[in-house]
Amino acid sequence: MKVKYFRPDIFKIDDLGQEPSVIAIGQIVQAYMPVDRTGKFNYFDMMYESIPSIDNFNKTFEECCMDAAKELWKLGKPIELFWSGGIDSSGALIALLETKSQSDILSIRYTQNSIDEFPLMWEKLVRDKNYPLSDKEMLSESLFEDHGVIKVTGECGDQCFGSDALHKNLHRHSDDWESIFTWTKEEIYGFPTNKDAPPVHDSTFEKRRDDLAEILFEHVDIAPIEIASIFDLYWWMNFCFKWQDVDSRMIFTFSTTAEWESTLSFFNTQDFQRWSITNHDIKHGGTWETYKQPAKEYINKYVKDETYRKDKTKEPSLIKILKNSIDGEYNYEYRQKRRNSSDRIKFVLDDGRYWRQGQDIPEEIFKSCLKS
Repeated sequence: MKVKYFRPDIFKIDDLGQEPSVIAIGQIVQAYMPVDRTGKFNYFDMMYESIPSIDNFNKTFEECCMDAAKELWKLGKPIELFWSGGIDSSGALIALLETKSQSDILSIRYTQNSIDEFPLMWEKLVRDKNYPLSDKEMLSESLFEDHGVIKVTGECGDQCFGSDALHKNLHRHSDDWESIFTWTKEEIYGFPTNKDAPPVHDSTFEKRRDDLAEILFEHVDIAPIEIASIFDLYWWMNFCFKWQDVDSRMIFTFSTTAEWESTLSFFNTQDFQRWSITNHDIKHGGTWETYKQPAKEYINKYVKDETYRKDKTKEPSLIKILKNSIDGEYNYEYRQKRRNSSDRIKFVLDDGRYWRQGQDIPEEIFKSCLKS
């Protein structure tokens, strides 16, 4: 029996004991549910996408996009794409349109923010297909629960390229990776810039730094590339520990349904992982504007927009939807209140069984899910 999803505070609220050390990694790259895809440091026996071997991989980024789209069309169902106007979902949209047959059905789910983020793509590829939705309509649980439609997100794209969590420390991207152990808690966790997160007390920080060292010194020896710099390290933490969280968060973190089977991340393929591993040197050019440059070059081949190609940076598109879909301020206090609501999912198994925040999980279930 494997675990598909768990709330990270389940160790406290269900009295499971001390939280596992992998949580320390997750909080650096903002992974709500960190999962070690090497399998070494997980508390539960987790479902996760294995990190593939490279073999003789030589596909381009564009080829990976087209092949991912073809595989989605092979499912033989209508596709509804969440398009934000950002780099990842725009790359997915191009590939789905380029590989679509006349009989295939593609709907594009977007808001006014999507138009504002990439107006030229909207004008050329989206405008005559679907109308924009309100932010409150975007994350429809009835859509997630309709398994006759494949929902496609742009998730896992960021994990292929590095980490937007590095943005605040981009000036250190070439520093030796071990220098992270000399950083203050403010530098590691983004305080006071990251005002949307809980405080980290000194005693807690020391424990987390010890956990961090325990994991990282082992992981640098097993990573598929040499971990030499801070950028290498942030890429690996994002790629290895945040992948599963991002792949499932639209369902389990941002809705109250447990129906996850027909919502798929466009970039969650073996080929995109292989591309990321074998093209580590071209993911950025040392500036925030060149982050994801290969993806922007691919997009520009189909939608000529020099400003987008040169200057487009990552934006928190999903957070924009969440902020605009509620009355009041979207901050840490609001998120905690939402997460603690009794209808929120806290534990999901691979066989479809799940428990909500207000429900007790049988002890035998926990025991059967522990990593052996």
